Amino acid sequence: MVFRTPPQALAAVYAFAREVDDAVDEIGLDGKDPVRARRILSAWRAVLSGGPVTEDVALQVWRPLQRALTQFPIDRKNLVELIGGVERDLTQTRYETWDEVKSYCYGVAGTVGLVCLSIFGLDPVGQREFAVTLGQAVQMVNILRDVKVDALRDRIYLPQEDLRRFNLGDQEILGLIYNENFRQLMKFEADRTQALFKTAFAAVPADKRSSARPALIMGRLYSRLLNKIEQRQFQIFTQRPRLTLLEKIASVLGG
Repeated sequence: MVFRTPPQALAAVYAFAREVDDAVDEIGLDGKDPVRARRILSAWRAVLSGGPVTEDVALQVWRPLQRALTQFPIDRKNLVELIGGVERDLTQTRYETWDEVKSYCYGVAGTVGLVCLSIFGLDPVGQREFAVTLGQAVQMVNILRDVKVDALRDRIYLPQEDLRRFNLGDQEILGLIYNENFRQLMKFEADRTQALFKTAFAAVPADKRSSARPALIMGRLYSRLLNKIEQRQFQIFTQRPRLTLLEKIASVLGG
């Protein structure tokens, strides 16, 4: 059975992703209440496993998600993995290797991509590489754009092994030091991310591109944002890079 892609189902999934991410960031970290954040995440795990809806589960988020779960063959395991991905931020602030960062990107973004495959009517097995790799690429753009935001929370997602490769340490990142070593580090990560986008886009067969169009549009938006970060020579400490309306329209139209 081939499903059409209702915006409501996608909106429900993204609202859920935002809900659990906000529980960690706004309540657990900024609100300095990790106990409550974990309670909310546990409540979501329980309801996704068929347990009762408690006061820690936002009904305005759960009800649309529940409809999406009823209408589409979504594997709830991916939603549970997403919870585990965002929960890492409560305890882990550094990542030693690129493999660790890729694992984090899978947890917070690749899982969402896998859920969306079922809504697009795409095979979760056959198109897994597309969903996971695109999720990793998109999350890496977030990481590169938000180095300053994360540093202010004492978080560094750039691999520690890469910092050492370019003679940098935590003190330079947390101190928002912009120099040639930092530019070279960011160029290294940007090239790696561009390769992820290339792999993801190439993984979609021609006869599936129409079904995958929402994801491809998102990929083009983030790829364009990465290009903009590169054009600014990775100067992301003074102004957070954003796309203009015309740039967004061009990405949607495939330009």
